[in-house]
Amino acid sequence: MENRTIESFAILTLFILVIFSVSSTDTIIPISQKNAPFSAMEKTISPDTLSGDEIELKYYAEENLDQVIGVCGPAIWKSAIRLTQVEMVAYMNCTLTKVNVAYNADEGCPFIDVRIYIYDKGTENQPGPLIVNDTACQLNMTGVHMIPLMSPVNLSGHDELWVAVEWTEESIHPYAWIDTLSGPHVPNKSDFVYLHIGPGGSWVQLHDSLPECDGRWGIGAIVEGTNLAELSIENITGPIGIKADVSNIGLNNANNVQWSITVSSVLLDRVKASATGTARTLVPGSSTPISVGPFIGFGKIRIVIAVSAQNALEVTEIKTGFLLGPFVVRIR
Repeated sequence: MENRTIESFAILTLFILVIFSVSSTDTIIPISQKNAPFSAMEKTISPDTLSGDEIELKYYAEENLDQVIGVCGPAIWKSAIRLTQVEMVAYMNCTLTKVNVAYNADEGCPFIDVRIYIYDKGTENQPGPLIVNDTACQLNMTGVHMIPLMSPVNLSGHDELWVAVEWTEESIHPYAWIDTLSGPHVPNKSDFVYLHIGPGGSWVQLHDSLPECDGRWGIGAIVEGTNLAELSIENITGPIGIKADVSNIGLNNANNVQWSITVSSVLLDRVKASATGTARTLVPGSSTPISVGPFIGFGKIRIVIAVSAQNALEVTEIKTGFLLGPFVVRIR
């Protein structure tokens, strides 16, 4: 108990140093800046979409990246996410080939050098042995940058992986995107920071030292392999409620399929209807019907249908229709 008390005091002291020290070049001080949500800003994403045999394991939503983090430079620090069996189990036959990094070049930091680190399983708060650190590049545009790994990592044989981005900063500007709109941090997974204090360093979670930046780093692990599925939303119809089919148009079983339908008024906030559901497995070439029950109103409505699987990218269809009492017509 005494050792735990000393450790807790040391961590608390570290947080105080991180937030309030301003004179030492050995101390990293996170600074944050609120921005418009990422979807509202001009950005460059290359490539625009993942190929059919790739999927991104991540905690952030691109459209919800809303804050950028920097440090008092010059300094070197790391941001990281931790992927456990919960995120990796469906992809154990896949290979980690690329890493997505969200970077903001518009707040006084027009370019930055980064290096990708992949660590093996450690503890909940500390990565294990270093697996990869041979991939480095310079980012010079605002966007989600897909960085190919020089040494891909097979997921088989790994219970979990840490994916880290090392930032080499020469000034004092925010540049690393974080998503605080999708929800708070995912405990012990989504917002790790390695802070260099003097000759040593320590892994902490960003929300502990900066509560106003409680979220998920714009970091994603791109895995590819032969066991990924591909989903499609088809046959969206009325007239009583909304019906559709979720189809597996790929070559592999889709596992743990989850779907949602949301209906709302376009002009007046008088119509709200929604439904969700799951399907344990959807074999290639098969479909499952989904629906939301009857609702009543008048006027133009917006229909949003989303479907995902444990081993498939999320697919979303957005339609409009017209509601005449209980009847939905003119879906397009």
